[in-house]
Amino acid sequence: MALDEWGIRTELKPTMEVRRFLGKALEELQDSRTSGAESALLRLKLLTEAWSTDLALEQGKPVGSFPTAHSGGSIRQTLRSCFFSQGFYFQLLNQLKRSGAVDAELNKAAASLAQDVLTPAERDANNRSFFFAIAQALASRLFPNLPEAGTWNLYAEAVWSDWYDPGDCYEPGYVAHNIKQVIELGLILGKEAELRSDKAVAAFRRYREHISPSGLAVQPGDGGSQTAYVDALALMAEITGDGTFLWAAQQAFLAGGYGGYYNAEGGRLPAAESEQACRRKFEKLRALGIEPAMPPLAGGIQHMYPRTYRIADRLIMNASMEKGKPYAAFYLNDRAETLHHAHEDNRGDLYHYEVDGVMYLYRSGWHKWAGQANTFVVEDAAAEFPFCYSSGLQRNRWYKASSNMRMLRDYMGSERYEQLYASPESFRHTGAPVRGDASMKPLPHFFKDRQSPYGVFLSNPEGMAGKNEVLTIQDVTISVNTFIRGGEHRFPSSIPWYREYREAAPADGPVELLLTRIHVGGPKGLHHLINLETFPEGIEVVFYEDGKKGTPEERRTLSPEEISGLISIVHDERTGTKALKVVCPPGRIDLTWTRLDHTVHLTEEYQRIGFDYLYLSDVRAFLRTPIRIMVNGMTCRSLYTDHQQGGILRESVSQTQGQDSFGSMRYEGVYTHDSHWMRQTLLTEEGYLLVVDRFMPGPEADGMAGGPVWQLPRLDEQGLFWFDMTADAKRDRKLMVYFHPQRGRQYGVQFQPKLWQDKAYAVYDKALFEAGREETFVSVIVPHDADVSGVAVSGKSHFHSRLVGPGEESKGIVTGVRPDGTVTVRLVSSAEWNVVPIAMELQKDGGWRVIRES
Repeated sequence: MALDEWGIRTELKPTMEVRRFLGKALEELQDSRTSGAESALLRLKLLTEAWSTDLALEQGKPVGSFPTAHSGGSIRQTLRSCFFSQGFYFQLLNQLKRSGAVDAELNKAAASLAQDVLTPAERDANNRSFFFAIAQALASRLFPNLPEAGTWNLYAEAVWSDWYDPGDCYEPGYVAHNIKQVIELGLILGKEAELRSDKAVAAFRRYREHISPSGLAVQPGDGGSQTAYVDALALMAEITGDGTFLWAAQQAFLAGGYGGYYNAEGGRLPAAESEQACRRKFEKLRALGIEPAMPPLAGGIQHMYPRTYRIADRLIMNASMEKGKPYAAFYLNDRAETLHHAHEDNRGDLYHYEVDGVMYLYRSGWHKWAGQANTFVVEDAAAEFPFCYSSGLQRNRWYKASSNMRMLRDYMGSERYEQLYASPESFRHTGAPVRGDASMKPLPHFFKDRQSPYGVFLSNPEGMAGKNEVLTIQDVTISVNTFIRGGEHRFPSSIPWYREYREAAPADGPVELLLTRIHVGGPKGLHHLINLETFPEGIEVVFYEDGKKGTPEERRTLSPEEISGLISIVHDERTGTKALKVVCPPGRIDLTWTRLDHTVHLTEEYQRIGFDYLYLSDVRAFLRTPIRIMVNGMTCRSLYTDHQQGGILRESVSQTQGQDSFGSMRYEGVYTHDSHWMRQTLLTEEGYLLVVDRFMPGPEADGMAGGPVWQLPRLDEQGLFWFDMTADAKRDRKLMVYFHPQRGRQYGVQFQPKLWQDKAYAVYDKALFEAGREETFVSVIVPHDADVSGVAVSGKSHFHSRLVGPGEESKGIVTGVRPDGTVTVRLVSSAEWNVVPIAMELQKDGGWRVIRES
C-alpha cells in the first residue's frame, strides 16, 4: 500500500486530539508492511513541525484559551497538557529511533520539544501519571545530556514508587490505560525484579481474576469490555513467565467485543478464525516457551492493594474455571469516588453476571449514580424512582441532605503531603490555573509530597492508606446556588456535577428556601453543629455574582445590612421549629459557620454530614439540589447533598459448597447515618442467581422509599412483579427477573438513557420505609430458553388483576419469606418450562443451602 501523505496531512488541525493522531501512528508501526513504518514516521515529523510552528507563534505570549483534557487551542498546547499525547509521542519516537528511522534533524527537534512540553506533572498511581511518567522516563534516556533529564527521571521514579510501594493502582474500575502502562514504565526504569515480586504479581492476579471462564470481563472506568485486558495480561505473562496470565489473555482475546456497551454490536471471534488469530496474537509468548495454563479458582473477596492496605473491592462468585460455568461479580468498595475512575456510589452493584458464556447483566459504562446501576437505591418518597429524569423537587416539602463525609480523607493535608492553594506552574492538565489561599472555598485539590517533591497529587495518598481518619471540623459551609435558566454558568468551583450534561436546576430568578438541623451523624449518633438561636453570631456570608467561578478575587463578603436582606430566622409551622430562611439571587451564597472546633473520627464516630432543606420557590424543574456542603473548605466531585449512597463496609463473606456459591456484604450508615443494608446472594451451579436485600431504616430514613434495581438492556415481556428480556438472540437465551410478590410494594420499570449512547430498562421493587422496621427484598434471576414465555417461567398470569392467582402459588418461581427472615425459593417444572426442580434457602444469619430434587 502506497503512503497516503496528503491524507495524513489533512488530519492535522490545531484543535485536534493529538492522542488519536499519534495512536494511529503506533498502530501503523505494528503493521509489517513498509508503508506502516513510513506512515508512522511521517506523522511524527508532521506533528513535530506543527509544534515548532506553534512555539514560534506562542512563545512569550499568554495562553489564549486553556486546554481541556485532550485538546487545546494548538497542537503545542495539547502536547503540553495531554498525558496520552505525551506518552504516545515519546513511545513512538523511541521505537522509530531504535529502528534507525529518526535522522539528526528530527532528533534535535524532538529534544527541543521535550524541553518545552515535559515537566513533572501529576503524581499517584493512576493512568494520567503513568503516561506522563512514560514520556519523561523515555525522554531522560533518549536525551540524557539535556539539563532536564535528571529531573524527568526523578519524576518517573516517583510515579513508579507511587504504584509499587502500596502495590496497586487506585483505579479499581479502570483497566484500559493503567496497569499495562505502569508495567511499561517499570521496564523503562529497569524494575524487572520488582515486577516479578510477590507484591506486583498479587496485583496482577487481581486483573486476571476479572476474566470469566468464557473470557468475559467488565471494565467500567469509562466503559468497556474484556478487550481492555488482553494486552495487559499478555505483558504480565511475558514478565512473569506464568501461563495463567496467557490463558486469561487468550480467553479475553477470543471473546472479542461481546458483552460491551448495552447498545453496541460486538461478538466473539468466529470459530473459523479464532485459532489462527490467537496464534498470531500471542506467538511472541509461545516463542518464549510460555504455554497457557488454566488458573485456580478466582472466587472470593478480592482486595485492592492485596499486600498492603487490603481494601475489599469485589465479591467474585465463580465456583469453577471450566468454560461455560456461571460467574457473578459485585462491587464492595466503600471508599472510591470520581477521581478514582471507580465505583463511587455503587456499593453492592452486580456489575457482571453470565452463564454458559452469555452475558446477562452487566455494568456497561461509567455510571455515577446508584439509580443507574444494579444495586439498592433509597430516595425521598416523592422522588422519581430510581433516577430523576423529569420529575423535579417539590416546594414546601422538607428534604434531608446527607453527604458521605468520609470521602474528605482523600483531600486533607498531612505532615507528609502539603496542601497547595495554587496550581503548580508545571501542572497544565486541568485547564485554567487555580490561584488562591487557605481561605478558598472550595479548596483546590493539589498536594505536594515533601519527601519526593516532583509533580503534584490530586488527592492525599494517605487517605487511601487509611491514615486520615480524624478530622477537626473548624468550619462548615453551605453553598446555595441559583442557576439562571438557559445560562451557561455552572459554578464549577461550587458544584462540579461531573458528567452531568443536563440543565439540572434551572431558575428564573432568586430562589428562596429554608435550612435547619445542620449536623453530623454516625455510630455515635447525631450531633448538631449549628445553634440557630445564636444567629447571626459565628456566621460569615459571602456572595459570588452569576457566572463567577468562586475564586478569592471574585468573593464579596456581605455586610450585616446585606445579610439581613437575604437571610433571616423564621418559625416553620410545619415542624414547629426555627429555620434559616435564605434568598439566593442568581449566583452563589456561601454561609460559613466558623470556630466550631469539633473533632470526629470519620469511621467510628461520625461518617456523614447533612441538613434539612425546604424550597419556598417553585423548583419543579430542579432535577438536582443545587446546594453544596464543605468542611474546612473541603469538598470533592462525589460529595453531594442529594442521592448520596455512602456507607461503610463492615463485613463481606464468600463461601462455596460444591459448585454453588454464596456471598454477602453488610454496610453501615448507607443513605442515612442510622440506616444499615445487607445484600446476600446465592449463585447455583445451573446459573440461577438469588439476591436478598435486607434494609433496616433508622429514624433519618423514616418515610423514605427504596429497593433493589436491575438494569435490563431491553424488555420483552412483563408481569406485575416479573420482567423478561432477550439476553442473546443468536443463542436463543432470555433472562427473567422475578421479585417476591407482596402487598405494600411497588414494582415497576423505568427507561434509562445514560452517559454516551447507553440505554437500559431499570426494573425495581420499592417499599416505603418505617424507622426500625426491616424490609426484606427478594430478587430471583433466572436464565431460560427463548421459546419459553415469561408467564411460563414465572408461573404467574395475573388473571383477574391478581398478584398470584389460585393454584399459581406452586407454579414456576415460588418464593417465600419466613417470620425469622429466612428466604425460600423453588423452581417448579411444567409442561411449558422443563427445568430440573431446585430449591434454595437463605437465612438471615448467612446460613444457606441448595436442594436438587432427583
